[in-house]
Amino acid sequence: MTWYTSFFTDLANTFWRGAVPPSVTSAEIDFITGFSAGPRVLDAPCGSGRHSIELARRGYTITGIDISAEAISHARALAPELDWRQGDLAALGSFGVTADLALCLGNSFGYLSHAGSQRFLADLAAAAPVLVIDYGCTAESLLPSLPGELRMSFGGVDCVAVNDYDVASGRLLIDFTFTDGERTQRSTCEQHVYTAAELTRMLNAAGFSSVELFGDVDGSAFRVGDHRLLAVARR
Repeated sequence: MTWYTSFFTDLANTFWRGAVPPSVTSAEIDFITGFSAGPRVLDAPCGSGRHSIELARRGYTITGIDISAEAISHARALAPELDWRQGDLAALGSFGVTADLALCLGNSFGYLSHAGSQRFLADLAAAAPVLVIDYGCTAESLLPSLPGELRMSFGGVDCVAVNDYDVASGRLLIDFTFTDGERTQRSTCEQHVYTAAELTRMLNAAGFSSVELFGDVDGSAFRVGDHRLLAVARR
């Protein structure tokens, strides 16, 4: 079983829901909508819906897809009028969604195998003419100062994350422990690490003719040491 099919339970999702304040979501949407080619947006994966719901408030038509039943249930309870679908993005093409703008946000790129990521990008290119990826695991972001252990607490859930980097496969391995005082979840996240140039070549091979690289939602250029890469690709 692929790790992400069982990782995103209510403990993990509650932690992530508490980790991002509304002001951050609003700033991210301000950035994203500057590249929209129309009103239809595909949010894949959509998680608990924080981007999709804010986009809907601004008049966009949303399709949100995520593998986590708990996350989709949470999103559906908040905005039942939106098009929420549960499923594996390894088979994104099977959903038959077309949009004006596709989103892969929340550092969710790289969960699949390399071949799977290539198919995923090709499916996104087939679905929409513009794609925005928010990716925090580029080599330029991650490797200059990879912490061994992080301790965090959000949404009433404590988290310990222990990082390791597999140089042979180019994968970040994170052992997570989530606890709310009564329950504990231990899971390992595996995420492929690409350079910005490698990701650009993958996007080009998927069918996108141009790629812009930003270091944050202020529109600054991506540089070594930036904590995230915002890649905007156009067919």
